[in-house]
Amino acid sequence: MPPITNNQPESEAIDNLRMQIAPEGSGSPLTAPTVLAIDFETYYDRDYSLKKMDAWSYVHHSKFDCYLMSIYGTTASGPFEWAGHPEGFAQWEIFNNAILVAHNAAFDSLVFKRLQSLKVIPDFKSHISGFQFPVWRCTASMSVYLSAPRSLKGACKQLLDIDVDKTQRDKAKGQSGTELLDNEDMTAYALEDARLCYLLWDRYNHLWPEEEQELATLTYEWGQQGIVVDFQRLEKSIQSLESQRFNAVQQLPWVKDIYKDKPLSRQKLGIACREAGIPCPVSLAMDSPECAAWEEKYGSEYVWVDAMRIYRRTNMLLKRFNTVRSRLFVEGRACSPSAPQSAPNHDSREARLELATATKRSAVAIVTSHVCRFPYGLKYFGAVPGRWSGDAGFNVQNMPRGELFDVDLRRCFIPAPGNVFIVADLCQIEPRVLAWLIDDQAFLDLVRDGVDIYEAHARSTMDYTDSRPLKDVDSGMRSLAKARTLGLGYGCGPKKFVAVAKNLGGIDITFAEARQSVQDFRSKNVRISNLWKRLDREFKRSAGGDYHVELPSGRELRYLSVCKNPHGYYTATTERGGRRRKLYGGLLTENLVQATARDVFAEHLLAIQRAGIGRIVFHVHDEVIVEVPESMADQAREQILAIMSTTPEWIAGCPVEAEATIHKHYTK
Repeated sequence: MPPITNNQPESEAIDNLRMQIAPEGSGSPLTAPTVLAIDFETYYDRDYSLKKMDAWSYVHHSKFDCYLMSIYGTTASGPFEWAGHPEGFAQWEIFNNAILVAHNAAFDSLVFKRLQSLKVIPDFKSHISGFQFPVWRCTASMSVYLSAPRSLKGACKQLLDIDVDKTQRDKAKGQSGTELLDNEDMTAYALEDARLCYLLWDRYNHLWPEEEQELATLTYEWGQQGIVVDFQRLEKSIQSLESQRFNAVQQLPWVKDIYKDKPLSRQKLGIACREAGIPCPVSLAMDSPECAAWEEKYGSEYVWVDAMRIYRRTNMLLKRFNTVRSRLFVEGRACSPSAPQSAPNHDSREARLELATATKRSAVAIVTSHVCRFPYGLKYFGAVPGRWSGDAGFNVQNMPRGELFDVDLRRCFIPAPGNVFIVADLCQIEPRVLAWLIDDQAFLDLVRDGVDIYEAHARSTMDYTDSRPLKDVDSGMRSLAKARTLGLGYGCGPKKFVAVAKNLGGIDITFAEARQSVQDFRSKNVRISNLWKRLDREFKRSAGGDYHVELPSGRELRYLSVCKNPHGYYTATTERGGRRRKLYGGLLTENLVQATARDVFAEHLLAIQRAGIGRIVFHVHDEVIVEVPESMADQAREQILAIMSTTPEWIAGCPVEAEATIHKHYTK
């Protein structure tokens, strides 16, 4: 069965670059590729900046002004440098089949595309015969792979021992491009940034594997392409949430004017609690377990407590839905009106009416368009094990699951017309990896034979011997087995396991029961506890130096400057020059397992991308969402399933499995 293929210029460029560097059958490169570090300087002010906006909204804002471009690198003719307004550059042919390096290529590549859409940068294909698209590479991503800071200033300090002065950039705040273009100090600053970026790449890129380079580039390219949004569902959801939030606010006794009084006023909530004779929660944060327990305990007795719960949660959901709506675009055009010149006072009635009118204009623009997309951001190497993390104010890896308050955010994300989503994920990859690392063949044999992984745990450590499937015999034991499998492998204690059992297994257990489970798990899983102890010993023996853990894939986890603090704890940094963290055997084991699972998934991501099976839309931890033509859905599903069920050679013997389903919207 032939693979489904799509034309993808970036993939073609990567293939061309590989041929240029080392053609098939050759042990050495033909010619050194052109490497150009590129940096753009753009206008920003107090209200209009990347600190307050996502990159896509920033470059499509009416204030966007790229007044300076600097280039530093090497071409076939030798060293090259240039700085000035992009309109003044005339040597675009040097970009042919080049490597374009930027520190935060996610932003600079977006500026580049925006300038092309504005006709400032030419359409290379129509201007240069035989032009091959350059390949973007990001030195910020390279830096975090090497355990250095993501910022240019931090990376240069830790990797080059160079102190970068950002004073000139700070002075540019609020100044127009006309004022800065002829400023020699600004031009010198921009060219120096490009030079430093080139120096980072030249000195360290050989330590960054090609597969990781490609993953870093693909990470932001997937986000720039965006996810199609069901606008009608999005609007209905927002209207429903706004109505529920409005009704909840009216139940709060301290809110007399919904446009002036603050529903989440800690002072007024405290007064209401004292008058009712009930305690006041210390925090109103959405992730506060104390506040959630307070709402659950007093919600049925006091209408306003339940109203507070509804307000907080609908408000949280509305922020996410409104973030999606505010960034929607159609064929490169923003669907939402540009942000106001100054941030409005949303407590005033006039500002709310103005915002509502702007939103209505935005809605009209979107509804009359064919397909609207939501751009998102992900951070490559956003966590210690190398996993991706959320970025740009909306974390696609942490969307609410299922229906909440009659709305489902995930269902608002849909495939483009004529397509479907293949949602595929690895099955319990971390417990499988942990068992492989400790060579628990008895457990692995059960999993290979098709036994449910939680049942396998129950059979190997919880004395379950019935021939029938555990889920058909004792659902309570299976829930506990699930909680033990997912929660106790990294040194979790009894107190924490009470919460883990509730969150992961959906069961309520006492502290005494949790303590018994922890003791039983450790006594029957000696190989796991021995792994904790071994890593803990090795880590402590590294005091005075660095501790490196080699992963099965060949990658390393780095713990730098290990030392024992005055309290007797051993700490290290996971970023050069970063903050110190307390580390111990259980946490080191968790990092090892998660990093190994990440590398399995990363290999699968690249395999799906290179096979040309549809378009990877985004991914969530161990799950990938691929958009494919509806007519080829079954074929694509089988191809993706085959790839994600393949065990990489470097972890041979680990039973890797996956599930894949076909959907008309995103779901989990």
